Amino acid sequence: MSTLPMRRPTRLQLVHGSLALFAVALILRAAQVQLLQADVWRHRAQRQQFAAADVPAPRGNIFDVSGVPLAQSRPTVRLRVAPRELKDRAAAARALAKLRVPREWVARATDPRRAWVEIPGAYAPGEAAAVTHMRGVYSEPGVERVYTQREAMRRLVGVVDARGIAVDGLELTLDSLLRGEERVTRLARDSHGARIDAPDDSAPEPGDDVVLTINQSLQEISERALADALAGTKADGGDIVIIDPRDGEIRAMASQRSDPRSAGSPAVSEPFEPGSTLKPLLVSRLLQLQRAKPNEIVNTENGTFVLDGRTITDEHKLPQMSLADVIRYSSNIGIVKFTSRFSPREKYDALRDFGFGMPTGLPYPAEAAGTLRPPSEWSKMSPASLAMGYEIAVTPLQLAAAYVPIANGGLLLEPALIREIRAPDGKVRYHHEPRVLRRVMDENVAAEVRRMLVGVVTGGTSKEAAMLNFDVGGKSGTSRRTVGKHGYGAGAYTASFVELFPARAPQYVMLVKLNDPKGDIFGGSTAAPVSKIVLQAALAASNASLDRSKLAMRDSSDSLAPLADSDAHAQVASQAAADDDTLPPVVLTVGSARRAPASATTPRAIPDVRGMSVREAAFSLHRAGFRVQLDGLGSARMTAPDAGTIASPGTLVRVSATP
Repeated sequence: MSTLPMRRPTRLQLVHGSLALFAVALILRAAQVQLLQADVWRHRAQRQQFAAADVPAPRGNIFDVSGVPLAQSRPTVRLRVAPRELKDRAAAARALAKLRVPREWVARATDPRRAWVEIPGAYAPGEAAAVTHMRGVYSEPGVERVYTQREAMRRLVGVVDARGIAVDGLELTLDSLLRGEERVTRLARDSHGARIDAPDDSAPEPGDDVVLTINQSLQEISERALADALAGTKADGGDIVIIDPRDGEIRAMASQRSDPRSAGSPAVSEPFEPGSTLKPLLVSRLLQLQRAKPNEIVNTENGTFVLDGRTITDEHKLPQMSLADVIRYSSNIGIVKFTSRFSPREKYDALRDFGFGMPTGLPYPAEAAGTLRPPSEWSKMSPASLAMGYEIAVTPLQLAAAYVPIANGGLLLEPALIREIRAPDGKVRYHHEPRVLRRVMDENVAAEVRRMLVGVVTGGTSKEAAMLNFDVGGKSGTSRRTVGKHGYGAGAYTASFVELFPARAPQYVMLVKLNDPKGDIFGGSTAAPVSKIVLQAALAASNASLDRSKLAMRDSSDSLAPLADSDAHAQVASQAAADDDTLPPVVLTVGSARRAPASATTPRAIPDVRGMSVREAAFSLHRAGFRVQLDGLGSARMTAPDAGTIASPGTLVRVSATP
């Protein structure tokens, strides 16, 4: 049986068959790509044409009470370069050099042997626009935090780290308000890799702006005065707190420590035993309960008194003193005897009513509550110790806030650090209104205690706080300091002074505290002069939160002028003058005018401040008694009037600065 030979396909048939198979394969592949792998390839296309980037939100700004910016945010970009993708390396090098990128990094970014270069630093988006639109250049948006007047506000405002995360201070406390909401944005690029600008509906939402109650000028004055005091007394640290007693707003809160590890604001986190600065508060409660009168006499035992085996001594050793004299000359024996009229519960309630033993509620990290033990935990000597300001621990802020009722007529106010919170559109979310916690004394009692405090300054333990043209009231304190867990340290003291300025209608309650001053340890001669320096500079400053229309000069009709209310007062005044020959004795005569020495208004030469920083120049001129206007930032170049010109105190001196 024969077989038929097989027909071979022609060349044309092979071509047709190949094309048919290719078409089938193409259809199958297309079906696979478009149907089965659609999501995979769509994702790859998006990755090639678009890039997702986290766009951080601009952090809210922080301002002082006058609107001076203390912390601001500005947008930035960080640059990354793929040198092998650069189309024109020479143009890229010129653009990077114009952006002030260091030469070595320009060379790296345009070196084709490198695959990827991240350029250090951050740049303004507008300045970097010419670079970021080039092929091979990739940008990452960011936000940079800029602090103004960094030194004065460092502890209060705090900082954020390089990633924009709040570290401490108000930046940390108010982080939820300041940080805003960041968004994820998509960046499009064309077929050549160049960026395409496109509208984006997912812009980040900026954080809220915060206006503090702090006055930056007064804060700067306080910082400088505190630094000078620490240098002069060799103290280990110190604090200054200034509160407006009319609304409870904190105008300045300066702290410095010799320990470089110290951070935050010790004025709210480090309690101390207040010593004699506690006495006026207890006296106010005695007067309020009518347990004593200002001119009532008590036996002060010639300066030495033994109570239950414990010896209590006075610096001014007299047989008797009035209640006013007990405050004027800080008699430990007198205050112990007068406050023995309290029951333990009454004494505890009095101190508790002034806010001791509890946080003030200030929006600041790590605020301490201080220490005030209930009577059930007292020893036999606790009532006497508390009367002298021991066995109780208070923060500088708590002590300053406790004097606010004496200044404003008896109302304890909640201290405030935040004046206002504003949304990004300018809408006010929060505005501070004074919050009265309780009335702790009536107005007559407050006025009487103010008279006593004026007596402390005019003829008592704190004469170095006296001012020429204004009556001020205050109380000094000198207390022993504990060292670790080993009790009181030998020769270690805290010197403090609380002041009301002016005494008639106070606008400032100021506390000055120095930790372990060397040499002179008494608050009246170490801390009190610092308050005077701050006030002189504040009066010379153009904006230090003072209502000058209500700053009445001292006159003979001042109702707060202390009177010689006992023979004991005259005896103590005479002894005090004899003990301190560096200051002339103060003679108080009913109805006589007290004239300021001629030096108060004597013209003087304008200091030469050339070469100083503008802050140093302003402080030097303030201390000399002149008002200051700054023109520019940097170093002082010249003043108008010129240095050496004889001018009256209060003259406006313009300081021109070079950047």
